[in-house]
Amino acid sequence: MENYLPINALSAAILVSGKIDSKEQWTGPKIPVVLYRQDPPPANILDDAYTREGDPDYTDSYPPCPSPLFEIPSPAGLTLHISLGKLISEGRTGMIYECECAIPHGNEMGYKIPPMVIKIAKQFRTKDITKEATAYECMTCIQGSVVPRCYGFFQARMFDYFDFGPVSLLVLEKLGDLFELGEPLPNGAMTDMKDACSDLMNLRIIHGDLRWANMLSVLEGGLPSLPSPFTGKTYGWRLIDFDCAERTTQNLPWVQTSYDEYLNRVLESIPWGDPVEPWD
Repeated sequence: MENYLPINALSAAILVSGKIDSKEQWTGPKIPVVLYRQDPPPANILDDAYTREGDPDYTDSYPPCPSPLFEIPSPAGLTLHISLGKLISEGRTGMIYECECAIPHGNEMGYKIPPMVIKIAKQFRTKDITKEATAYECMTCIQGSVVPRCYGFFQARMFDYFDFGPVSLLVLEKLGDLFELGEPLPNGAMTDMKDACSDLMNLRIIHGDLRWANMLSVLEGGLPSLPSPFTGKTYGWRLIDFDCAERTTQNLPWVQTSYDEYLNRVLESIPWGDPVEPWD
């Protein structure tokens, strides 16, 4: 594989100056803003009600998470310069933007920057994106196989647009397209999604918002997928959006059954052009 940027290489990110377009869509601050990498909160903020009400001992309930199949070098302390592109999607928690990125100084290792997006928390949603940062930390071993690679969680104060608190963002690997509604699922997609959910189950992670809009293909021409540390398979599809994720000590068969039953409904609804939503 080429010498791509490791997931821990960045210590800061700079949002370069942007503008408000004719539709009042925010595309960046008026002046450059520096955001610094933050350590996500501990994993217990993800614990579900079942776990919080009990006395969990994760070392007894399942073995430690496997180490990533990729090498993570020492942090490089690099600063990523980010220029926002178009708004890709907008949800309850945040806005996801395409972006052009550069590391103009200090990249002595010659790291190549992969295609990236950033997810910026909406007003009053800092807590949600902070929780999502913790989820990605817990899923390090399946980044690049089941979920996108996460290059860090960054925060700063920015009074012009975010005077309610710190602006918070995640730097994430860019993925491809959604399943096409009204069309049959691509070959192997259903198996990939079921195996991906089983991998989450093995980490005791419940997605919490499993839906059509949170399943994306691997980006053509982007970073190659890594094999799953659980199945050894390489998937063509990934799961995204983990701000509703929880960790549980409930037994694995229960977690697997809950995934299987709902995932089947979601996937079977896509060829009909009417995807099942979590509230359906």
